[in-house]
Amino acid sequence: MKQVELAYVLCIENNAIRDQALLLIDSIRAFAGRYSSAEILVIAPRPALGVDNATRTQLEKLGATYHEAPLNTNCPEYGSANRVYAAAWAAENVAASTLIVLDSDTIFLDEPDLLGEQFDVAARPVDVKGSTTAGPGDEFEAYWQALCALAESPIDRLPFIETTFDRTIVRASYNGGYSVVRRETGILQRAADIFTRSVLADIRPYKGRNGFRIFASTGFVPDLAAEYWGSNQAAFSIAAWSTTRRFRALDIRYNVPLHILDEPQHWSDEWASIVPIHVHYHWMLDPEHRARTMKLLSRLGVPADRLDWISARRPP
Repeated sequence: MKQVELAYVLCIENNAIRDQALLLIDSIRAFAGRYSSAEILVIAPRPALGVDNATRTQLEKLGATYHEAPLNTNCPEYGSANRVYAAAWAAENVAASTLIVLDSDTIFLDEPDLLGEQFDVAARPVDVKGSTTAGPGDEFEAYWQALCALAESPIDRLPFIETTFDRTIVRASYNGGYSVVRRETGILQRAADIFTRSVLADIRPYKGRNGFRIFASTGFVPDLAAEYWGSNQAAFSIAAWSTTRRFRALDIRYNVPLHILDEPQHWSDEWASIVPIHVHYHWMLDPEHRARTMKLLSRLGVPADRLDWISARRPP
């Protein structure tokens, strides 16, 4: 394979994420600067959820490569596992030296930074504690211990970091919506292997939590998916730190969580005029939230031409 610098990886299915994926691809072509023409690999990883011919034609017009295969057969109930298996497949099948792995409910608003020579992986710390662990005595420590055992990696290899909004010190865990990985490290394949081992071992962070519910970009997720919530990020974090120390923590211009910043208690002047590179809008482009979102994006310093572009697009 001819070596190329960068490829983007995201998922698409014949459901609500279809339009999200198309919007994301459109944003890459419009705003990713030097990397706007890079390969975009769009993967449908669950059986019977491939997209129709009309959508494939749209992808072709956008210069994106579509791949459909039953990659997520171990945990199809958990939609976030799609990204884990899609990224692992891409790492085995593309020529790019660097992969940017994305959630579909995100958009680019500027040119991203790549890894440079000094890093193997880059991601942003999780927004809130969730199912991460603060160390011994934490309710989720046993889950992380078990996951590290499956990875045959000591839990102490994970450094402690600070979450973005609740300012909790936790073992390293990173947002799954945006990550940059040097393909040759094998981190993405290792993350998929760790996650698969956890499924086969029946290990879930919220296992048995009756009434525990998660609202995602497409609505409430199934009960089993809620029990897995955060496990894809845990598998990735362990895969990364058990492979390399060359880790870059991305700043707050990446994977900007609009649904959290929409809550007044989470807004601070730290976010004013940051000029986001990449935003994670979740459900915030739905019609009932769209007006607030446009005001929020303006407060974040999103330039007028980007705001006009978003306004002109059909809500995903």
